Amino acid sequence: MALWNSGVTWSSGILWGPSALPSGPSNANRKKKTKPMKRDNYYPRTVSERPEWHANLAAKLPIYGPILGLTPAQVNQGVADNLLLAYGLGDWISNVRDFAPACTSSLDTLTIGTGNEAFVFKPYTPPDLPTLPVGIVVNPGALTRTFGLVQVIKGLPPYTEDMGIDMGIVGSEVPPPPPPGDAPVPRIFVTAIPGDTNEVGRVKFFKDGHEYVVMEGRRGGGAWESLGMHMKSPFLDTRPLLVAGQAEVREYRGRFFDKGANSSGWSDVAKVTVGP
Repeated sequence: MALWNSGVTWSSGILWGPSALPSGPSNANRKKKTKPMKRDNYYPRTVSERPEWHANLAAKLPIYGPILGLTPAQVNQGVADNLLLAYGLGDWISNVRDFAPACTSSLDTLTIGTGNEAFVFKPYTPPDLPTLPVGIVVNPGALTRTFGLVQVIKGLPPYTEDMGIDMGIVGSEVPPPPPPGDAPVPRIFVTAIPGDTNEVGRVKFFKDGHEYVVMEGRRGGGAWESLGMHMKSPFLDTRPLLVAGQAEVREYRGRFFDKGANSSGWSDVAKVTVGP
């Protein structure tokens, strides 16, 4: 059987299987524990990848559910929720989008078409629904229930990270930032937006796995001023205008900061004009 991210499509009819069933604990050759790497979110950001993710989880829940101690009701509801989510995000929405041009064409025929034949709307035939566990109804909130079930699974004593990886509920590892001085510079973008007394600089940046971005700014070609260390993007530069009522050019630059030290050079300078 294929792993969920092996390239086999969710609608191919091939079942996903576990890479390996969990084995019991062993005391042999036990190594010193290391700090686990930071992981990305497990739920796919790309919508096109979500049907496969849901279909994989639906296939793996009956395998791991009994091992983890989930009740049959929990397993069946999780399977039903994810089968229907895979269907809705995959075949159904693709079919609807493919049908949309035909709808537009039918309306064109109805409104400005010619001919003597009676007009009929083009019928819509949805793809076949998946077969759900017997007696299970999928109510609204299937994705919310799925996230809740994942949280329950990760809190159960038999749960292991290998199980989570196989079920797709553990994100990929985020590589640590490079040693100080070796990292590429941050990407910074700035726009002017309305503020309380004058326009302010809205500075957007990308951390790319680093701890902080140290920012500096200057106004009207003056000296660079510290704007602090930032963990979340964007931040707003709400300093007042140098001369009240007079527009000025503001420039910004940033560099990464990790484990108490600068870890990159300064970024390219981003400029914006802010006014009253």
